[in-house]
Amino acid sequence: MTSSDKSSDTRRTQLYKGVLELALLSLLDEEPQYGLRILDQLREGAGLDLSEGTLYPLLHRLNKAGLILSEWRHEADASHPRKYYALTALGQAELNAQRDDWLTLTQNLNAFLLRRSS
Repeated sequence: MTSSDKSSDTRRTQLYKGVLELALLSLLDEEPQYGLRILDQLREGAGLDLSEGTLYPLLHRLNKAGLILSEWRHEADASHPRKYYALTALGQAELNAQRDDWLTLTQNLNAFLLRRSS
């Protein structure tokens, strides 16, 4: 791996960390989900390259902050219980605020970048 590749990876990692919480809250807004399913959906649906070592500390932090809640569920098709995560009312309010911030940021940045490339 070249130093340019490492720089790109670092830049991409920092960018992903900045949007991971928004993507996670948005995913949980759809329905409660368990950890590995969240990981798969963020990887496949949002294109975020993340590990369990990144996801689970974030889930713990959001749970501690009251933005999400967790519960163990026993399912017939699973050999062991799974911990499901769901958005709380506080989490919904935070999601709405982060979405508004994201839309404003991306609109302003896109306008800036397009102006600069013309």
